[in-house]
Amino acid sequence: ETVSADAKVVTDGFGAYRGLDKLHQEHHVLNKEKEEYVKGEYHTNTLEGFWTLLKRGIYGQYHKVSSEHLQAYLDEFTFKYNNRTNKSNFALLIQRSLTFV
Repeated sequence: ETVSADAKVVTDGFGAYRGLDKLHQEHHVLNKEKEEYVKGEYHTNTLEGFWTLLKRGIYGQYHKVSSEHLQAYLDEFTFKYNNRTNKSNFALLIQRSLTFV
């Protein structure tokens, strides 16, 4: 419901993703079991990097999460991932914190 019908969707071979080509403009499947990690311009590396960061953060920092606060955890790790190359994250944190005062 949250992905546009015009979207190009790239997934792994998980069976629950079957039929997405009927709901979206394109659906490209990468089958890791056959060591297919890239198909033309499409890959799942970026998403896998995000999931790795999220899982490491939950296990190493929070140890567990509740469904009540799940969106807040996802928002935090989305921000961290999207700003992972920003060398001035601390300055960004201070700047954003001051806007809430």
